[in-house]
Amino acid sequence: MNSELHTHGHHPSTAYLRPRRAISEPPRARRAASSLLLLALPLLALLPLAGCSSHPAPEGADRHSGSAAATATEPRSLVLISLDGFRWDQLDFPEATNLRALAESGVRADGLIPVFPTKTFPNHYSIVTGLYAQNHGIVSNNMRDPELGEFRLSDRDAVTDPRWWGGEPVWVTAASAGLTTAAMFWPGTEAEIRVGRPTHWSPFDSDVPFSDRVQQVLDWLALDPDRRPRFITLYFEQPDGTNHRHGPESAQAHATIADVDARIGELLRGLDELGARQRTDLVIVSDHGMAEIHSERVVVLEDLAEFEEGELFESGALVQIFPRPGREDLLFDRLEGAHPNLRVYRREELPPSFHMAGSKRIAPIVAVPDVGWEAVRRSQKERMPDGPLGGHHGPDPRDPRMHGLFVASGPSFVAGARPGRFENVHIYELLCRILEIPPAPNDGDPGALSSILAPRASNPRARSAALERSRP
Repeated sequence: MNSELHTHGHHPSTAYLRPRRAISEPPRARRAASSLLLLALPLLALLPLAGCSSHPAPEGADRHSGSAAATATEPRSLVLISLDGFRWDQLDFPEATNLRALAESGVRADGLIPVFPTKTFPNHYSIVTGLYAQNHGIVSNNMRDPELGEFRLSDRDAVTDPRWWGGEPVWVTAASAGLTTAAMFWPGTEAEIRVGRPTHWSPFDSDVPFSDRVQQVLDWLALDPDRRPRFITLYFEQPDGTNHRHGPESAQAHATIADVDARIGELLRGLDELGARQRTDLVIVSDHGMAEIHSERVVVLEDLAEFEEGELFESGALVQIFPRPGREDLLFDRLEGAHPNLRVYRREELPPSFHMAGSKRIAPIVAVPDVGWEAVRRSQKERMPDGPLGGHHGPDPRDPRMHGLFVASGPSFVAGARPGRFENVHIYELLCRILEIPPAPNDGDPGALSSILAPRASNPRARSAALERSRP
């Protein structure tokens, strides 16, 4: 789709930052090939199929029934889509017509429970590794390591350094099983983790139009079976940005939901034009939800304690404090219990539900505001207007406002399945089961989402290939 699309890929919660432009539009050759394929499909449909009945199809038959039969034995492709910051209940916005139709005919969760902290990078990486943040190492969007230094979303060297990225993301698991993979952006795909990056990848660029991202995925899915990626990621940094700026229930949020929903509609129409619905599974997720914030729900940290330079590493919906030598007890004693809407912990005493106490990359003192509250520096508070401040995420993942989206559709799923709410660490096992590849060690439950999976009897070729790969 551009001269820098690598074949062999990242982002804030506002989502990724903006590095160089990586993708603009598909190369002429690929776009021409796609066009020829689309023009040829009607003609191919008229040709007699060997071994098929010569009787005409019944009136009202699926116009893709021929291609569905032809692709029934082809390996399926799995597309994992992220709508950053899409809160679970935004699926019920009137504008989310395509997403809701997929959910109603496929799988819809009541909410996707993120890991702590409810930030973009930790949760995107938990989804593709099945690990809590303390176990995969991406403990926040910004963090410190005693050996590696600082990790910030704006630091390209850090984002592409594989030493930050622990665990095994699904594109690595798939590559180890001999599968072709592709990434239309996702946190972690720009780093050479273990065996490397996805087969096709690109550095994140927020300038790439969403429609171009969809087209790139469709171009990959139009490839011949022996070249077609079996696993693909597709990332959109909305509605996160709009939810941050205006709040998750604002008129602007409704308009943004309409826009990302239209892109899902483009993907579905493209799949139909390719006759690829019966060989493509879609898993649509978000990394976290969003809660409204207000100037009356702000804690000024300097009102509670005096900080020396460099001690306040992160503030807002999550506070990380790295005390200077000899000051940890002093700062903890000043902060603990100092405000009713701020929970303060030593690193080793973080709640077990956070799955974070064992990480050396989280700060020695962590302060977690109540959902809907911010804890900021005085200089930040002075720049805030009075009244609503938009939205935030980062605090306790148990709060439903922090819960994200999970919708799935395709031949691997049970139509109408409703799995309730579940943690996003279970998704990695689900993806591996769909791809029929052995998973790496992870924190998910292999049986947590079994009820949403259809039998694989309709795809014997893929099952046989998986068994062949798993043999010693």
